[in-house]
Amino acid sequence: MTIDLLPGHGVRLPAPLPELRFGLSEAAVRALLDPYGALLPGGVHPAFVCGSRWALAFQLPGVTVTLSSGGGRDRENDGDSDVLENIGVSRNPNDDRPACPVGYLGIDVFGWPAHELAEALRAEGLPVPDPDHGTLRHTHLYLHRSSGRPARPAPGRKPRHEAPYYFDHVSLHRTAAEAAVAPQPTGTATGPHDAAFLPRRELSARPAEQPITEAVPKLGGEPCWLAEPAWPLSPDTGEPLVFIGQFPVPGEDERLAYLFLAEENGVMGGLDPESGDGVLLVQPGGRVPPFAVIGPPGTHGRTLWRRDGRHSAGGSKTDGNHADDAPTTPVEFHLDLLPLSPGADRAMDQRAAFQRYLRAEGPEVPFPDGAHVYDHLGGLPSFPTGRAGVPAPWRYLFSLSDAPDDGDPYFLNFGYGVGFGFLSPDGLEGRFSWENP
Repeated sequence: MTIDLLPGHGVRLPAPLPELRFGLSEAAVRALLDPYGALLPGGVHPAFVCGSRWALAFQLPGVTVTLSSGGGRDRENDGDSDVLENIGVSRNPNDDRPACPVGYLGIDVFGWPAHELAEALRAEGLPVPDPDHGTLRHTHLYLHRSSGRPARPAPGRKPRHEAPYYFDHVSLHRTAAEAAVAPQPTGTATGPHDAAFLPRRELSARPAEQPITEAVPKLGGEPCWLAEPAWPLSPDTGEPLVFIGQFPVPGEDERLAYLFLAEENGVMGGLDPESGDGVLLVQPGGRVPPFAVIGPPGTHGRTLWRRDGRHSAGGSKTDGNHADDAPTTPVEFHLDLLPLSPGADRAMDQRAAFQRYLRAEGPEVPFPDGAHVYDHLGGLPSFPTGRAGVPAPWRYLFSLSDAPDDGDPYFLNFGYGVGFGFLSPDGLEGRFSWENP
C-alpha cells in the first residue's frame, strides 16, 4: 500500500484508488475519487493551500493527501491555474495506523533520515542539495519537517553533527517544462540503433476504469481508429490477429501505430518482422505493409486479455503447453508517458553505448550498471541480442516487455523477451519484432 509520486505526471494512489494526473480539473478529480468514498475516512473535502484556486484533501492510513491547482498569478512554474498542479502528502500524527509509504523514484521519502534520503536521490541522478534546517528543495520536489524542526545553532556556536531526523511532508508540482515536453522527431536517425525521437518516455500501464474511446496511447480494449478500420489476419490461418495496443507516433500530425499479433499455443507472433503474424499499422495516411493481410470490412478479433487460470502441469511458459481452456478476461490500460529519472535515463544511454561498442560502431565504454526501463518510447534503444531485428533505415519507436505469468496484469508472451516497434523514415509504415536473450 504505497503512494507513488510520479514526476511530471501526478500521483499513483494505493490500489484500488485511481491514479491522478496533473492537468485534471477539480470536477474530474472528485469524479475519480467519488466511487471510493468508503476507503477515505472523512471523505474528500475542501482544503486551504495558499495561492491556489482550489484544493482538496483526504486521509489515507497515517497520512493526509492534499491536491491543489496552480495559483492565480502567471508564474514561470505554473501551468493552467485551474487544474491539478500540486500534490502534497503529510504524516498525520493523530492517526495511529501504520502510515502509507510515500515513494519518489522508488525511494520512501519518509523512510530515510534526511541526509541519507538526499544521498539516495543523488544516486538516482538528481543533483539535490543537502537538507538545510529541516527542508530540501529541488525543482518540482519540496520536503520539510513540519514539527520538531531542528533549531538553528546559537550565534557563534556550531554543533559538530546535526541530529538525524526524518521528513514528514513532501510536495510535488508540475513545472511548465514537464507539461510541455513530449517526444519529438530528432531528424538525425539513420537506422534502428539511433535515437529517432527524444526525450525518452516510460510507457506506464494504468488500468482503465471505463472503455477508452479516444486516440490516446493504450493497451487492450478496442482500437480507436483514426481512419477506416483495417484489422489484419494471420497469413497462415486466416484468423484475425489479436489487438495489443496503440502507440503515439511523434510529430506535428496526430498519428497512432496499432499493434496486432498472432497467438498460438500461448506464444505471440512477431518473431520475424515481415512474416505477417505481427503487424504494426499507422493511421491516418499510413501504408499497409506489403506482407500484411487485411480482413474485409467488419473483421474483428480478440483483444488483449488477462489469464485467470493456471498453467497446465509440466508445461513451461514458452513450450506451447499452456492450458488453452483457462478462463481469460479482456483488459484495457492507459499508457502514460512518464519522464524517467536522470539516473535511469543515463543508464539506458550507457547500455545503448555499450551495445554500439560491441557492434564495433563506437568507442569502448564500461559495462553498463544501472536501471533499465523496458517499456518506453523514444531515446537510444538497446536490444537483448545487441542488434535490432530490422535493418536501416527503419527507426526505433518503442519497446514493450512481455507478461507471460499467472498474476500478470495482461498476457503477452515473447519467451521472456521484449518486443520492439519501428517506423519507416517518413513515419507512415511500421514493423514489429520481438527477441529474447
